[in-house]
Amino acid sequence: MASKKNKGYLMILIAGVLWGSIGFFVSILQSLGADSYTVAFLRIGVGAILIVPIMFIFGGPKLFRIDGKGLALCLVLGLFSQAMFNFSYNEAIGNVGVATASVLLYTSPVFVCIMSRIFFKEKIGAIKLLALIINICGSVITVTNGNFGGLTFSLYGVAAGVMAGFLYGLMTIISSTMDEYHPLTIVFYSFLFGAIVLGAVIKPWRMFDNGVNMKFVMAAIGYGLIPTAGSYFFYMKGLSMKLETSRVPVIASIETVVAACIGIIALGEAAGPWKLFGICCVLASIVIMNLNKNKKLS
Repeated sequence: MASKKNKGYLMILIAGVLWGSIGFFVSILQSLGADSYTVAFLRIGVGAILIVPIMFIFGGPKLFRIDGKGLALCLVLGLFSQAMFNFSYNEAIGNVGVATASVLLYTSPVFVCIMSRIFFKEKIGAIKLLALIINICGSVITVTNGNFGGLTFSLYGVAAGVMAGFLYGLMTIISSTMDEYHPLTIVFYSFLFGAIVLGAVIKPWRMFDNGVNMKFVMAAIGYGLIPTAGSYFFYMKGLSMKLETSRVPVIASIETVVAACIGIIALGEAAGPWKLFGICCVLASIVIMNLNKNKKLS
């Protein structure tokens, strides 16, 4: 059982690493003319398309079979943790900026911890609380590079950012109850429902009236495959291994470290001492969260 859980936590870590490449693909797509809402739609829309051949390779038509309960849960995931999450996060970015929106998104581990306590009766001990605090502080410092003067405030923007954090956390809670379904099945239907809802709201196809070039197509495929279909598959697969739900978002926060490293290496972002300190905090929180994980005090 312990080895199975360790494998599950490793898969969550891999998902976080893949999520860390989001900024890289977003920067390419935006440089090619895509606005933030089109980027959000491309993520789950292309992801839903790309996961179809993967399902045929790894299981065949049977992976598309799902009962009413599973379909309803996927609809909830698609509506709230895909469509509404992406919409809320983009609204936050538009009203308070990328840095503030990112900081607000890191409220998600708190929501997961609270909901895990309510729904799964998970204990919140000293080690878990310490790891959570260090993780949030580290994530915030990494995103802001220690410059809190750049954070902006708007009641609507802050509300949208907190909502995005809650919806992101809700995905972890709902997905933890779906271990009887194949991860690829969950990912496909949640992406499909999310793309339909998001597409109906923002009508992203208007951007393509003048056609698209091959570079855009390749970037969209990479975006839909690596930090989307690939990352969600590992995430759902990890959750299916009966993990302690409140630990999951802290381990997945390796995404922040990977994103910061990609930003420094590939996008020429500044690598100040505060950012390095924040990265160390995030890594430390992951280690702390896994200390004595079988003991009651954690």
